Amino acid sequence: MRLLLLLLAILPLAMAAPKSSATDRLAIRYDYFKVYSLFIENEQQLEELKEIYKDISVHFLNELAGPGHSYNIIVGPLLQKYVEGKLNELKIIFKVIVDDLQKLLDKSAVDKDSQMEWESYHTLDTIYDWVDKECAAHDYLECKVIGQSYEGRDIKSIRLSKREGNKAIFLEGNIHAMEWISSATVTFLLNELINSEDPEMQRLSEEYDWIVVPMVNPDGFVYTHEVERLWRKNRRPNGATNSSGLCYGIDMNRNFDYHWGGAGWNIDEPCDHWFGGHEPNTEIEILSLQSFVSSFEDGYIRSYMAFHAYGQYVLLPYGHSNTEFPPNYEQMKRIAAAFSDAASEPYGSAFTYGASGLLNYVVSGAAKDWAYGVKNIPFTCTVELRDKGTYGFFLPSNQITEVGVEVAAGLKGLVNKAAEEGIFD
Repeated sequence: MRLLLLLLAILPLAMAAPKSSATDRLAIRYDYFKVYSLFIENEQQLEELKEIYKDISVHFLNELAGPGHSYNIIVGPLLQKYVEGKLNELKIIFKVIVDDLQKLLDKSAVDKDSQMEWESYHTLDTIYDWVDKECAAHDYLECKVIGQSYEGRDIKSIRLSKREGNKAIFLEGNIHAMEWISSATVTFLLNELINSEDPEMQRLSEEYDWIVVPMVNPDGFVYTHEVERLWRKNRRPNGATNSSGLCYGIDMNRNFDYHWGGAGWNIDEPCDHWFGGHEPNTEIEILSLQSFVSSFEDGYIRSYMAFHAYGQYVLLPYGHSNTEFPPNYEQMKRIAAAFSDAASEPYGSAFTYGASGLLNYVVSGAAKDWAYGVKNIPFTCTVELRDKGTYGFFLPSNQITEVGVEVAAGLKGLVNKAAEEGIFD
């Protein structure tokens, strides 16, 4: 039975093989694939959902954290009737939130020849070309290649410093390949700091140094553009195999050496999306990022902000526990509240804030926890960007600018509150 279900799941992909048209972006297409939102009420339903994950080839977009949460899954056309029947049998409440995933993906089609702007998603080459041009145009920007990815692509950094003696804020993007809105938002913020005529944004660019790594996972990002839009990890073969062959990649936001491996769903399954590695600090991209952060003198970087999708959260340390909190947790909550209040002003977007292990799910080895627990940076967070599940990881490109505007507003509120709280002293 399971073999039949696997074949039924794979068949739509084979039938939807990519055309030769130059407009096709991906080798894998999702024509008529549906995205379902499931609400899991209790532990029994959660266990049944795990069995579905084991036995039926559907794509889970979220880690299974516990009951009382909604989870999104992608189901191919030949399996949809079976899955809906199974969910009804288990009395799991569900709804279809995307009728045809490929149509949604096509709304964010990438023009490979486009110049950098924030109405479209862009390729790695376009993003890096823009970074290089900005670096060449402004002497207060110090730009470095901090390392290479497993496949040999550059990992680039930009440091904006207009005045000696400033403290620094670190912005990190696209550690998860499929979260295109992450690097789009980080580059939007960098562009505002460089080119905006907004007096408040220019004041922030004068009074603070800004260190930006817009693309931590270039291999995975390129792979999402060329082969598999749903890819999350990096692209190093991890030594495991399954029925499809070699298993690739580590979830690099599970690979930092701070309470590594202590919690998280399927972080020990090498062929799964959330595999945290056989041990911490195995990935060259993560080692390059850590080495770069550590190259600055202690006390210089006062805030570390990692940008992800989705859910509209400001997630604070710790991730590995829902009962243990940082010594200055209340202070960090006040700063996160300032982000949330300010970010809601442009369009009414509500950001929930608090410890990630408490609000989201318990998971170990994240960048923000390493930055706080190992590097002693006093305010760290993961900002989960739009939306709350309507589009999820596939946010249409016509929302990029709005996301940038609301996050820039939130950033102003956050920095001003952090200064009031003495974070930059």
